[in-house]
Amino acid sequence: MKYRIYCSNSKKVNKTIKSTPLIYQNNNFSIHGTHFIKQWKNDEGNNFFLIGDIIGQRVLGDKLSNIESYTLFEKKENTTLIEGRYIVIEVTNQNKVSIWADQFSRAEIFWAKNENGDIEVTSGIDMFSEDINMGPIDQNSLAQFITIYGNRPLKKHTLHENINRLGILETFTFSNDNIYINKIEFKPKTTFSKENTLKLNKYADFFIESVRARSSATQNIVFLSSGWDSTSILATLCHLFDASKIECIIGRMKYSNRSEIINQFELDRAQKMADYYNVKLHIVELNYTESIKEFIRDSKSIFRSQQFGGFTGLNHWLLAKGAKKIAHPNAVVFAGEISDGAHNLGFSQYFSIYHPSSHSFREYSDKMASYLFGPTFLSQLINGNHEDDPVWKILMSYYKDSKFDSPKQGKDDITAQLLSTFFLSGGRIPLYSKDNSKILTEKGRKSLLINAEETYLNEFKGKVDFNNLYSHYLHLYHSFHWQGGTVATLEHMCDAFGLKCRLPFIDQKIIGFLSEMPESWGRGLELNNTKFPLKWMLTNRIDYPIHLQEGPHSYLYDVNPSFSHMDEIVNASSLTLLFRELFQDEDFIKIYDPQYFDINYIKGVVSKLLSGKTLEGQELLDILSVGNLIAFGIV
Repeated sequence: MKYRIYCSNSKKVNKTIKSTPLIYQNNNFSIHGTHFIKQWKNDEGNNFFLIGDIIGQRVLGDKLSNIESYTLFEKKENTTLIEGRYIVIEVTNQNKVSIWADQFSRAEIFWAKNENGDIEVTSGIDMFSEDINMGPIDQNSLAQFITIYGNRPLKKHTLHENINRLGILETFTFSNDNIYINKIEFKPKTTFSKENTLKLNKYADFFIESVRARSSATQNIVFLSSGWDSTSILATLCHLFDASKIECIIGRMKYSNRSEIINQFELDRAQKMADYYNVKLHIVELNYTESIKEFIRDSKSIFRSQQFGGFTGLNHWLLAKGAKKIAHPNAVVFAGEISDGAHNLGFSQYFSIYHPSSHSFREYSDKMASYLFGPTFLSQLINGNHEDDPVWKILMSYYKDSKFDSPKQGKDDITAQLLSTFFLSGGRIPLYSKDNSKILTEKGRKSLLINAEETYLNEFKGKVDFNNLYSHYLHLYHSFHWQGGTVATLEHMCDAFGLKCRLPFIDQKIIGFLSEMPESWGRGLELNNTKFPLKWMLTNRIDYPIHLQEGPHSYLYDVNPSFSHMDEIVNASSLTLLFRELFQDEDFIKIYDPQYFDINYIKGVVSKLLSGKTLEGQELLDILSVGNLIAFGIV
């Protein structure tokens, strides 16, 4: 059953929530919800409602324990003491309603107001009543969806001008017809000394505790990709439990007939890992040669409700469907998402620079890419000598045909520019210009940047320095990639099948540690590996077969750099035929404002697809984003 809330001061019956249980009602408003945990009243006579999924609380020490007193939830500041994905609703004796979520706002809160002043708050777009006019398409949000990795509007945005979404550390309050948004100030952490190697044991303690607290005494299902992240979860579970409590699932990817199985390296290594730990490995077919239309039909309600468009979400839906088939009562599903971003800013894929005979070189290229967004290179940007940096020269040689912005002037403006490039440009290299986007007009590019910077980045201007840069990256990730259609989909797809999804790297102690981790611990040019503390733990604290991580990493691009997942999906899968069918209706173009989007470019790429020509490069990204909007019925 999907996790759902609906709260409104309307006295009308909303047909869309008739199957969602009523939790509370008075003459002023009603509250409906699933995954209802607790209701209580404090000494002032205010009612509190807790909805969602609670992992535990930290009151003394680093251990997570069961909730001792629900009064802990009455103060918004206490979200730092609680692990979980939840929503708190406070109803005062003056009928003022306040709603807030967990510290990372993984429980979604949307709201809107109709012409009569009625306010509706929901956990999904699909739950708004017919009285709510969603309004025209928000062109900035549409530009975010199309051009920013993850294919979902950013955290406080939706594709509809009249539908709002609560941001990180925010509280939504309404009283009568008035709406207020309050926010807890983010307090960044500063990096610790690279010589403090005692911290490595602390990281191991945090991670083992994170997995333990999220585990099930009945059954733990691991989405196993064979990489460092998911296998570290498997190793830790086997460190804590008997193998009989653990099973694994992996997807066998067949995107087209021409490339056949594209992740055989991954399948082989995952089987060796499962054999090493004596656990069962189940294979789910991610076969898009014929049935993609059926898969999209069955999953589209979730994509529409949360405005997900990333194709990875469909893989997550199929994996969750496979997990449901083997799940026992009280089972939980583990996945290793966000580890790449949290440890090495997303550069932990052996993918930055291809080398045919050296995975170590490819890992070091990931470190070089991460280094360019770190404090050392930032200091060079500020000092104006970044073009002399050897790493910059190496990576720039791969961007000869790309446009780059000139560095701004002054420490604060240059630092703000670095953050903007990292989260908004799409190039994953400093100073990469948004002008490289072909699908947006000049006005569209400028509007997207101004709107997103004002909404998410400008509040930190002047507050970011060399010692807290990583802390700001990891905080902002929750408004960008980690809430997008390649990460947040895991929890929502598991919700759809009545499963509890566990992401142990999204843990306040883990993220807090990595917010303080120095550049030299895997993010810079020193010889420490990417994900240095994780790999130290696997070497020193847990039984882990390091030797199995040798050889090709996962996909065909490990041996063939010209291979592309998107190429297979767009040009050779059953999605190709579906897109050709959907694009026959030219009305799809009406949602795009020609002031923001290059209509001729969009029509040209669509025409190329319809004529059977092979799409390449940026065209693949753009047609997939535009096509998914139609295929999943998102707008």
